[in-house]
Amino acid sequence: MKKIILSIGILLQIAALTGCDKSGSRGLDYHVTCTIDNTMRHDSATLLVLEDAYGKLRVCGASHAKNGTFIFSGQTDQPKVALIRWDNDTVKPFYFVLEAGKTSITIKPGSWDITGSRQNSEYLHYINQRNSIMDSRVATWQEYLNMAADSSLKRDDEMRMVRQDSLLNDSLQRITVERINSGDAVGRIIKERYGKQLDQKHMRMLK
Repeated sequence: MKKIILSIGILLQIAALTGCDKSGSRGLDYHVTCTIDNTMRHDSATLLVLEDAYGKLRVCGASHAKNGTFIFSGQTDQPKVALIRWDNDTVKPFYFVLEAGKTSITIKPGSWDITGSRQNSEYLHYINQRNSIMDSRVATWQEYLNMAADSSLKRDDEMRMVRQDSLLNDSLQRITVERINSGDAVGRIIKERYGKQLDQKHMRMLK
């Protein structure tokens, strides 16, 4: 009888350390604060995590907005791919890495910021790199369109801009492959969001 009681006790301790439980060791506690711009007008949101072993999403909690801020608290035994899904299905879910500790997210139309964890800092670094490359590609093709419009576009200019865009695209694909191949939670988010945008050459570089 003592063995049975002991076994049940061990199982309960293990359960307290997994997933998004609300009680257990303090070192595993997470506290996520997400503030969104008033113009986006969301009343409620749901926090979900991707369970790697099953490839399925699991609900970890729900929150109602208080002055534009959503708060999620619980526990996680390890960094997990997570997302916040809004009550408005027309708005894309917000992906991030759920880690123990405090995470602060600020979302505005067209931009966002996240602080409080190493992996999310790495994720933000990748996004900033990606945005910088995309801005350069847009500027390149805007120059092309402007020159074409005023008839100043020459063959050498066209070849230069095509070559420049090709190099920028290769840089974008390369940093995406490198981040996906890291195999961590950030890599899994990037694969989910941008993996399908890789060309065949870079797709073959994935591990």
